[in-house]
Order: sequence, then structure tokens, then C-alpha cells
Amino acid sequence: MTMMPTGTNTEHVPTEQEDSAPSPRGSTSDQHNSVNLLDLALLFAARKRFIFLCSFLAALLTAIIVLIIPITFTATTTILPPQQQESSAMAMLGQLGGLASLAGGGGGAASMLGLKNPDDLYVGLLQSDSVMDGIIRRYNLMGDYRAKKFIDARKRLKSNTKILSEKSSLISISVEDHDAKRAANLANAYVAGLHDLMSHLAVTSAAQRRVFFEQQVEQEKSKLADAEVALEATEKATGIIQPQGQAEAVIATIMQLQAQISASEVELGALRSSSTNQNPEVITLQSQIAALRAQLADFEKGHPGAVAAEGNVLMPTSQVPAASLEYLRRMRDVRYQETLFEFMTRQYEMAKVDEAKQGQLIQVVDPALVPERRSWPPRTLLTLLAFVLGAIFSSLWVVLESAYERAMREPEMAAKIGQLRQTLRIRRSRV
Repeated sequence: MTMMPTGTNTEHVPTEQEDSAPSPRGSTSDQHNSVNLLDLALLFAARKRFIFLCSFLAALLTAIIVLIIPITFTATTTILPPQQQESSAMAMLGQLGGLASLAGGGGGAASMLGLKNPDDLYVGLLQSDSVMDGIIRRYNLMGDYRAKKFIDARKRLKSNTKILSEKSSLISISVEDHDAKRAANLANAYVAGLHDLMSHLAVTSAAQRRVFFEQQVEQEKSKLADAEVALEATEKATGIIQPQGQAEAVIATIMQLQAQISASEVELGALRSSSTNQNPEVITLQSQIAALRAQLADFEKGHPGAVAAEGNVLMPTSQVPAASLEYLRRMRDVRYQETLFEFMTRQYEMAKVDEAKQGQLIQVVDPALVPERRSWPPRTLLTLLAFVLGAIFSSLWVVLESAYERAMREPEMAAKIGQLRQTLRIRRSRV
């Protein structure tokens, strides 16, 4: 399509003599055809009505579109997650060394999961399906989002939600919705959903210890009951109620050795979970356990080395009557299980107290309020942007049109353009 020169174009058309006149600066034909800033200013001034009309139409069309687009409101709530702190139970946990790490000490679930920022744990819980499904059911978002499956409603809710962990240890939850009131309700519903989820999960360090020692107490209770039943059966079978003399000293020593071996094995297992077998502490504990087991074997098997020292009043178990020995062994098991059971029970009660001291786990710093202004679309900004873009593209069109008209005035350029059109027509017909 040939573009004809417009009547409003007032640019000067150079004559043949002007074209043949030599340039004082020796410029080439390309420099002669270039448009300087003054020529552009004159060209834009001549076509100012066209440029303004295009800009106005672009702004008007954009204004109509943004009026049709549904408005969106954004509501934001800010919460303070629980802060990890030392508890009274940690002091007693130090007695067992590595057992403290198994009980969740020193960082709670965040350290056990390897999270650098503890707030990332709560961000993950807020984005979980359990929290989002509760919100979807509570506010019937399946119908509002026109979703047939929960997975579609989750995707829509997740796309409308932004959860950020700030450097100040605060977590902000922003929800977008076409209804301002519902946007605020959804943002606050995330906090309520996190409360409900954390009531069923052990997230803090105190809760981790409470769950750990609760399991240990149940195990020790079962073991203590079995030991008591075995002791009762031994009493009935042998008729012995309580042996006297050196046998009690022997069994007391054996009980202490057994307890030391068990505690060392627990600590060794904790170290192996985070260290290799070449760790100096692991090697030292293995040597101590081996020495304690050798000493225990001396007492139980009646090895002469166990009583060779001068002044030692203990006697090997081989010299104790079989019936008394059986009774003492059962008594040792009962006392050993009683000791562990009492220790685990105390730790369990202290963990429960520490968990109760934490009080409200999630603290709401700024609850979500009904937004008074829309967050999208920014009508004024988009309209002004459309006006500017319309001016830019219309100005570019004027420049290209002027360049085309100038090219058509030159026979050589006109011939090339005609040849190009002819080539394009031939190719189009072939296609």
C-alpha cells in the first residue's frame, strides 16, 4: 500500500541544483539525508494534531479497559512467631550430653530440619495444604473461585497470597481479593489456621522435649513393670525376700556399672547421629564403655581380678548362692528401671511446664483490616502511561512516514522500493 504525502507536511524539498551543489564540509549523501533535531522539531510541530489525537485515543481506550477490569483489594496481617529460648529442663539435660540434642534442645524443630532461618518453618506451615484447605472450606472458596477440585482452589488461593519473612523476625501475610472484607478475613484466617495446626504439632523446643520424654516415660514404665513381674516370680520360686551382706554391695556395684554403661551408650548414639566414628569423643566413649563392660563381666563371672585388691570387701558373684544371685539380679533390674523412670518422669514434667510457659505461640502484631483503597488496577498511572506510549509510537510513525516520503522523491530509492513490493507480491502469490 503506497503512503501518500499528507497536506500538513511543510518540510523543504531540495531542488536538483541544491542536490548537485558541493557540501562545504564534504558530507556524503547519507549525511545529507539525515534528519537533525531541528528537522524533527519542525516535523512534530507540523503533525502535532495527529500525535495528540493518537495519544488521546490510547489513553481513552486504556481508561475504558481499566474501568472494565475488576478491582482488587489487598489486606495484610503481621505476626511474630515464637522465639526460641533456653528452658529450665536444658540444665538437667546436660547431664546426659548428647541426649539433649535428641530431645530437641537448642533450636527446636528448626534446628532438627536444618533451617538457617527459624521463620522459614512457619512460612512453610502457612503454605501447607492443611492450612489452605481449612480456609477454603471455611469461606466456601470452591464456589467463589469456580473450582471443581481442591487442587485448583489451592492454586488460586496461593497465587492470591504472598507470605514474606522479614529481617525483623516478623512474618507478613498479604491476600488479594475482589472483595475488600473477604481479603481481610482470608488474611486473618491464615493466622487462625496456623494456630490450629500448631496445636497438633510439636514445633517449639519445649514441645519437642515433651514429646520425646513422653515416649521415653511410656517405654520405661513398660520395662519397669516387666522387671517387677520378674522379681515377684523369683521371690515366689526361691522364697528369698532380701539378701544381706556382701551380696548387696556386689549388686549395688553391678547396678551402678550397668547404669553408667547405658548412659554412655545413649550419649554415644547421640554423637554418632552427627559425627563419624573417627571423632575423638566417639573413640573416647567407646573406650570407656569397653572398660565398664570388662569390669562388669569381672563381677558377674567371678573373675579373680575383681577382688584381688587389698581391702576390697566385695566378693565375686560365683560365691553367692544361686537363689540369692537370681534374686539380686532381678532386684538390680527393678532398681535400674526405677532410676531411669524417675529421671524421665522429672524431665517430662519440666518439659510440660516449659511448654505451658510459652503461652500464646503466635502473636499478631498488626491484624488485617478492611482495605479502604484498591491495590489493582492503578487507573491513573495506567492511563498516563498509555498517553505517553501513544505519543511515542505516533511520533515514531510520523518519522517513518516522513522518511518514506523523502525516499519516494528519489528515483533510485523509489525504484528499489517498487522492486521490493513486486518481490513481496510474487512470494505472497506463491504462498
